[in-house]
Amino acid sequence: MTNSARTVLSTSTAVAIVALLAGCAAESATAPTTSGDAESASPSASTEPVDPATALVSDYLEAIALGNPAGAWALLTPETQETYGDSAETYAEYSPTNETVTRDAAEALADEAFVITPGPENGFQVVSAQSAGIADAWVVRETGEGLRIDDPGIPPTGERPFTWTNPDGEVYDRTSAPSIYFQKFYGEGGETDLIAGPPDAIVGYADGVEVAVTRNASSGAGADFAAAVAPEASVLTLVWAPEPGNKLWQSSTVTLD
Repeated sequence: MTNSARTVLSTSTAVAIVALLAGCAAESATAPTTSGDAESASPSASTEPVDPATALVSDYLEAIALGNPAGAWALLTPETQETYGDSAETYAEYSPTNETVTRDAAEALADEAFVITPGPENGFQVVSAQSAGIADAWVVRETGEGLRIDDPGIPPTGERPFTWTNPDGEVYDRTSAPSIYFQKFYGEGGETDLIAGPPDAIVGYADGVEVAVTRNASSGAGADFAAAVAPEASVLTLVWAPEPGNKLWQSSTVTLD
């Protein structure tokens, strides 16, 4: 999920996580690949992505770009759909503005090469793309219905559990590590009724390469995480599991300009 949340953060909503799958530390053992790596060298080869994960993301972006929320809805994981109350109508109403992928961003990113990075859990992949100041990434994983995308965005109930503190808006301070703050939200039961808060851990990907993410500080109100990225890094995705025991992953991507 944008610089705000899911989000697509064109600077803004990723991703990261504790065990995800799949916006400096050493490169991971498995190097990221681009969708072009899977295509034939023959001049007559199709230019469409043939990797299943990138093909799925391509279809997802195409549906959003065409204003087809029903088509995009069908490609989401059951756990993502649950965040919308299992309602395609609720998704169609909220998804254009809940920091997932906007129609304009989908149009721009659909024409770019995808970068595929293995996530921290088997069967998960992070598929990312960037174009002229816009960047986003998606967690792709197997479900009982086949490959699907985790892209929950900001809940329709309005709790925005995280905020990027660097970049702050569209301003990135290269003298400090990229950082994100997670706030705690409580239900009617008070502090014994936590409904959203900091994840246990976050995984980071800078330009498609896994980087370390450290929990720097915490308080009763929330916790701050910082990513170790190289000075020349241009895009950072963070991925995390928002709820222990739930298969859902959330991500947020920012450009480091």
